[in-house]
Amino acid sequence: MAGNGGIIGPPNTVTNGCAACGSAPGVWQMNTVYSYVKNSDWVYNFATQDYLVVAGGGAGASTPGGDGAGGGGAGGYQTSFCTPAAAVATKYGTFPITVGAGGAAQTAPNNGNDGSNSVYSTITSCGGGGGGVGSPTTAGRAGGSGGGGGGGDPSGKAGGTGVACQGNAGGTGGTGSPNYTGGGGGGAGAAGGGNPPASVGGVGGVGLSNSITGSAVFYAGGGGGSHFSSPGSPGPFAGGAGGNGGGGAASTTPWPTAATAGTDNLGGGGGAGGGGLSGGKGGDGVVVVRTTTPFTTCSACAPVAYDGTNYIGTFKASTNINVGTTNPFTAFDYLVVGAGGAGGYKKGGGGGAGGFRTSFPGGTKLYLSSGSNTIQVGAGGTTSCSTPVENASGEPSFVGMITATGGGGGGTGNPGVSPPAGNGAGHPGGSGGGVSDQRTDPGYRGVGNEPPVSPPQGNPGGNGMDFPPSSGGGGGGASCQGESSPPSTGGAGGAGTANSISGSPVTYAGGGGGGGVPGASPGAGGSGGGGAGNAGGGSGTAGTVNTGGGGGGGGSPGCGGGGGNGGSGIVILRIAAACAPACLAAAPGTNTITTLPAPAGGCKVATFTVDGTLTV
Repeated sequence: MAGNGGIIGPPNTVTNGCAACGSAPGVWQMNTVYSYVKNSDWVYNFATQDYLVVAGGGAGASTPGGDGAGGGGAGGYQTSFCTPAAAVATKYGTFPITVGAGGAAQTAPNNGNDGSNSVYSTITSCGGGGGGVGSPTTAGRAGGSGGGGGGGDPSGKAGGTGVACQGNAGGTGGTGSPNYTGGGGGGAGAAGGGNPPASVGGVGGVGLSNSITGSAVFYAGGGGGSHFSSPGSPGPFAGGAGGNGGGGAASTTPWPTAATAGTDNLGGGGGAGGGGLSGGKGGDGVVVVRTTTPFTTCSACAPVAYDGTNYIGTFKASTNINVGTTNPFTAFDYLVVGAGGAGGYKKGGGGGAGGFRTSFPGGTKLYLSSGSNTIQVGAGGTTSCSTPVENASGEPSFVGMITATGGGGGGTGNPGVSPPAGNGAGHPGGSGGGVSDQRTDPGYRGVGNEPPVSPPQGNPGGNGMDFPPSSGGGGGGASCQGESSPPSTGGAGGAGTANSISGSPVTYAGGGGGGGVPGASPGAGGSGGGGAGNAGGGSGTAGTVNTGGGGGGGGSPGCGGGGGNGGSGIVILRIAAACAPACLAAAPGTNTITTLPAPAGGCKVATFTVDGTLTV
C-alpha cells in the first residue's frame, strides 16, 4: 500500500471520491470511505414505498344539558398512493412506525380529547381535534381535522382549524334558541357541518377513499355534533351523523341514545354527547405501506400481504418495519363468499347475496405468508320487526387481501327503519337488497358490488310493486340483479354463480325473493342459497348456510317474524399437493383440509365454514 497515498487499490486519480476517467473502477480513498461510513452515507439499498398515514381521531365533546356539543375531528390524512405526493425512499433496515390513538372519551362538561399523531419515516399526520362544549360554549380544537364548535346562546363557537393538506375545519355551532346544536367534526374530504338546523346536530365531514390495500376504503370521517337533549326533553332532536370514513354519530333522542365512537384504524372522529352523556372516543389511526421490496413487521397487529407484485403492510398499532426481509409466501386459488343480507319485513325486499370473489379457474392467485393466517367467515344478517335495514346486512368474509362484502339487507314497508334514501329502500352490499312494496323508483334499489372491485362481486336488488297486490323486489345475486316485482308476484332473487374449486360444482350467492300480501305470489329465492319470500303473515325463508344466500322478504299483514335471515358465507382455498407446505393445517376442527380424488387428485382443499386460521 506504500506510495498509494491512502488509496485502496492501485494508483489512480480520484475526484469527489470517484475514480477519474480511465482509472480502475471501484477504487476509493480510505479517508473518503471513512467519512461516508461515519456519516451513514455509505452505499445502501433503498426501497421506494407508497404510504397512507392516518392519525387518531379526536373525541366528541360532552355537555351537561341545554346546548349541543361539537363532534371530534378526524385524524390527519396523508398519502402518496394515486396522488401527486412523492413516495418515500427508505434504507433497508429496521425503523419504527407510530400509529396514533384516538382521543379518549370525556364526561360532561369537557371538550373532547385530541387524537395522537401517526408517524411513518418523514411523514407525520396530526391527531384530530376534540369537539367544543355546548355549556359553557367553547370552540372546537384544532387538529389534523378540527373538532366541531359548541352551540349555545348568545352565540355558537367556531370549529377548530384543520392542518393544510391533511384535513378540514370543524363546523360552527348553532346560535341562540332553538338552535342549540353542535358543529360536526371536520373530515379529510370536507369540513364539518356548521350552523346546523334547529332539530339536527351538524354532520361530520366526509373522509376520503383510498385503495392502497387493494380495496377501496374510506378513512378519516368527522364525528357528528349533538343537539339539545336531556331526560324529559321534547323531540325528536337528531344527533348529527358521522362522516363516511369512520366518523361516529352524536347522541340523540329518544333518551338516552349514546354517542358513537369513531371507528378504530380509520381515524374517525367521535360523536358528541348531549344531556350529560359522554362523547364518543376518537378512532385509532392506521399506517399502510405498499412497495415491491420485501419487508416484515414485529407485530401481529401489522400483517403483511402480498399480491404477486406488491408487499402491503397494514399497521394497526405501533411497531417496527424491517425493510429488505421477508417471510415466504405461498400461492392459493380461492373462493370467498360474504354472508347474505336478511330480507325485509312487511312486504319486504329480498336480502342481497354476499359478495362472490374467486380466482378459480385461471385467475390471479392469493398469496399467504408462512405462519398463521386469520380467516373470517361472515355471519348472515338478521332482522325482526324492530331491526333497521342497516343492521340486517351480512358480515364480510375475508382471507389475506381478499374481502367479499356481506349482502345488503332488504327494504321494509314499515316507516322509519330504512336508509336515508327513504322508507322501503334496499341496502348496498356485495349484492344489494331488494326494495319493499313502497318504492318503485330504481334509485331505491340496494347497490351491488359495494365497495367496487373488479370483476364485480355482485349485483343490485330489484324494485317493489306498490299495488295491487303489493310485493317486494328480489335481492341481487352473484350472476344477475334481483328481479323487480311483476304484477301480483314478489321479485325473484338474482341467480348465484357455480364454482368447482371444491372438486364438484356448487352454486353460491343467490339473492332472496321478495315478500308480499295475501293474493300475491312470493318471490322465489335465487339459485345459490337464496331464501324464498312470504306472501301472507309469515316470515321469509332463511338463506342457506355457507352459501352466502340472501334471506327472503317477509309477508303482510303484520310482521310475521320479519324477513328470513341471510345465509353465512364460506372461504375455500386450493393448492396443488406438490406445492403445499408440510405444515398446512386448518383450525378449529370444523374447518377441514381434504385431498381431491382423481381426476383432480393431488390438490389439497381447505374449507372454512366458521372463523379460523390456516397455518402455512
